[in-house]
Amino acid sequence: MGLKDFRIVFDNQWNTYYPGQTVTGNIVIVLNSTKKIRGISVKIKGEANTCWTTDKQEMDERGQYRDETQTVTAHEEYFETKYYLIGSASGGEIEIQSGEHKFPFTCSLPTNLPSSFESDFGYVRYIVKATLDRPWKFDQDVKSPFTVIAPFDLNQEPRAAEPVRQEMTKTFCCLCCGTPSLTVNFALPVRGYVPGQSMPIKINVENLSNVVVNSIKLMLCKIVTFRATTPRTDTKTEEIVVTEVSKGPVEGGGTADYEQHLDIPPLPPSNLVNCNIIDLEYNLKVEACVEGWYHQNLSVNTLIFVGTIPLATYHAPSAPPAETTGDYSTKPPEAGFVIPSANTTLPPLPESNLYPNLPPPSFEESLIGARNLHERGESEYVYGLSNRFAPRYPVYNFAHVQ
Repeated sequence: MGLKDFRIVFDNQWNTYYPGQTVTGNIVIVLNSTKKIRGISVKIKGEANTCWTTDKQEMDERGQYRDETQTVTAHEEYFETKYYLIGSASGGEIEIQSGEHKFPFTCSLPTNLPSSFESDFGYVRYIVKATLDRPWKFDQDVKSPFTVIAPFDLNQEPRAAEPVRQEMTKTFCCLCCGTPSLTVNFALPVRGYVPGQSMPIKINVENLSNVVVNSIKLMLCKIVTFRATTPRTDTKTEEIVVTEVSKGPVEGGGTADYEQHLDIPPLPPSNLVNCNIIDLEYNLKVEACVEGWYHQNLSVNTLIFVGTIPLATYHAPSAPPAETTGDYSTKPPEAGFVIPSANTTLPPLPESNLYPNLPPPSFEESLIGARNLHERGESEYVYGLSNRFAPRYPVYNFAHVQ
């Protein structure tokens, strides 16, 4: 049809917005000859979907059980806006000259949206889709996703500022006799962090047993629970190790006392508030990996909050500090926000007026993106389907407070 280019360009170069903000941009069409169309429409929507397959046993007409694979799904729609930029579905033909044409669009986002989220078994996704309505021919579509971030202020979550101190202990059986115990203590100054911060984890190992501890693993885990409603209710839980560090060994009769750091990468904030079919939380998993296949590892999980607004009374520096002593069972160290050199044209945080010294974040892509932007019943010839999409989340770069 002479359509040389068809794309969506957002006015916000990061394609990232907060609930309640206005999404604006242009539908760009480049033609190499004059064409007739009925109109150009745009649809902006937000939705969540879950989908996975399950194996179940069904009884047939002969009373025998057989295995059956079933696909279960759920769907939530948050908003949908559709209108014509030029023309209409029932109007006459419009002639568009060759060359480049831009058609501006705008949409005000609702205030109660969940954050963008992508996974193998479900997603929360926001899409702009434009349609070239062509008389007597198949319509031509282009689509482009954008990120929505529901702010999670860690200062409004009382548990985020709690210090963490836990102990786990284990004895091992050897020739029907119990050995002295292995004890692992770990401590954190707070439970709440934002991407760009580093979790400083103090580890103390007292291995009175004769079993070698090969390593102490520290893992930040993302725990996602998906819900399905059709054709039946079901749930599925996925645990993903986001990042990990380890250190060892600790010989039998040995001790170790050290601090390690887990850097928080770009991640969606905890909870996925306002989404009813996907739940999200983060855990710190501490695991003592012991020698010998007949000995079980010692491990424990503790709740961690990942937010978009950091705690005002605490932040960990981007680079690990010098070795420290003491524990985190007391009040977290006082700290203030230090403004580094940064691009202040980033979209402002809704809470920025509450924390005037909060350094502006950058918006960086998640390591997990959409595998496919194709929707059921949609043509495979939609512009933009092959583009990779990963949501962007705020990442902070704090200057260290001496």
